[in-house]
Amino acid sequence: MDKILALIVRFVVWLSGFAKPLSRLGLCRYEEYTPGQPLKILLVGYNGARNTGADARVVALTQQLEQALGTREAELTVMTLDMESMKGYFTESVRLLHFTTVFVCSLLRACSSHHVAILCEGSTLTPTFAEALCVFFCEAAGIMRRQHKPCIAYGSEVGQLNGWLARLSSDLCSDTYFIVRTEESMRNLQALGLKGHIGTDTAWTFQTTEGVDWARQRLMEAGWDGQQPLMGVAPLNPYCWPVRPSLWRWLKTQVTRDFSRQYDKLYFFSDSKERREQFERYLSAMAAAANHYSQEHNSFVVILGMEKLDAGVCELLEQRIVAPHAVFTSKTCNVFQMTGLLRLLNILLTSRYHASVLSMEHAIPIVAVSIDARLNGVMREVGLAADYLHQAGDADLEEKIKTSLQKACEHEQEIKSTLQHHLSIYKEHTMAMSRFFVTWLNEKFS
Repeated sequence: MDKILALIVRFVVWLSGFAKPLSRLGLCRYEEYTPGQPLKILLVGYNGARNTGADARVVALTQQLEQALGTREAELTVMTLDMESMKGYFTESVRLLHFTTVFVCSLLRACSSHHVAILCEGSTLTPTFAEALCVFFCEAAGIMRRQHKPCIAYGSEVGQLNGWLARLSSDLCSDTYFIVRTEESMRNLQALGLKGHIGTDTAWTFQTTEGVDWARQRLMEAGWDGQQPLMGVAPLNPYCWPVRPSLWRWLKTQVTRDFSRQYDKLYFFSDSKERREQFERYLSAMAAAANHYSQEHNSFVVILGMEKLDAGVCELLEQRIVAPHAVFTSKTCNVFQMTGLLRLLNILLTSRYHASVLSMEHAIPIVAVSIDARLNGVMREVGLAADYLHQAGDADLEEKIKTSLQKACEHEQEIKSTLQHHLSIYKEHTMAMSRFFVTWLNEKFS
């Protein structure tokens, strides 16, 4: 069905070329830049789904752009699935624009009414979580190309794409400029025949002081004595991805009323007996390692659900944690609060990439259990992969995590120095990206 979606998107992209003449007949809205008017910039991302990393990226990006654009008149608009969940995230000058997971038409309207598009999701062209997400960004890029408007992917990942998805990306993104996050993404980008250069993630500059104060208070209310070392655990279900559409599974849910494996509408999580067994082994390893470390170091365990979807995983993990602990998820905590929790930790065991990114401001030692090329990449970049990076399907995962946690404790100061050094480099890269964007923008509208 994703292939059918891609065909629909190709048709909509072709149709978008007629938006200008149709607007003159009053049949649609179309914006074309004229000198002297504010430049309308659309930030196309998967925001509003209570994903801490995605929200931190776009908040930091708007701050970077507002600073970089300076006196130039520009209107920033952020697309969101939920208006309410993102209130208070931005300055008053940033607009929110609602869209739904049935995105084809809403994305057409959004792109047609703006002058520039920024693809601001980290997983821009990666099929790890959903092929439909790639199609979403391809549609935005294709509409901007068809309407002769500039489009840039900002701090993006590009995975190894094949078949119809590679052809769609190469075609619709042919005029999009990519600032990718890693060398691997750059190689994958070049394999698609697309252009760009290497930058970094936008979330490195994300700041919160109120979030740290809030986190300290909430942790003490949850039983932390204010002195115990804090061990963070940020789990996910590595085996429920990618989500795929299925009409048969949708019909089945209407009969059984069992929606536990439904992501949204026609989209369902991957599921099989083998996947459930793999998840059980992963969860057992994470819990056993956390319990062991907490017992050895008298730590208070903080379970962190970085995405709303992780709330159920956190509940399952909590059932296995015997140490003093508390659970916080983005289902009820906003991006500032979740980041505040991360920055109070003494050590972090994570399967979430942005947990590592957002904790690095305070140089928190990291042990990673990954299914994510982004998490693999950042651990390699900071030189921690050899001793502190594991894959979710590794044999003897529990023992490997225990060994890494103990080693991280023994080499805490060395790791902190390494992380501080690399964080300064990442922040320099974000500044360079902002400068490039302004130059790129001036070239497009000079």
